[in-house]
Amino acid sequence: MPRITTCGGPQSATEFSYEGSVQTGSVITFEKAPKVSLTADFFQAIITEFRGRSIRGGFNMDDPPPDGFGKWVQDNSARLNNQSLTPRHASFIAAILRHEKYLNCRLEGNAVILDFKP
Repeated sequence: MPRITTCGGPQSATEFSYEGSVQTGSVITFEKAPKVSLTADFFQAIITEFRGRSIRGGFNMDDPPPDGFGKWVQDNSARLNNQSLTPRHASFIAAILRHEKYLNCRLEGNAVILDFKP
């Protein structure tokens, strides 16, 4: 089970574990919260939607930017993954995608930018 960190800077990155993969579906394990399951179809929808694009992470729970990844996950997860997820969950999803080489993360000021591969 890989142990990886989210895409935030050194002070804001969170370490977590997950099982599975983007291709087979994953389960994220949190220390103090229920596990979250992500289907392979949900990952594929993300990859298809954002392929070749650079977008803001938008992981803010209170006011995620409307064009950010966090808002997209919040708006589409119930329909595509049968579970409502938050912009915070999106930060873990982005980390899995980075770990499996579907995107790169970078910081612009305080903003996390996700560069999806073509």
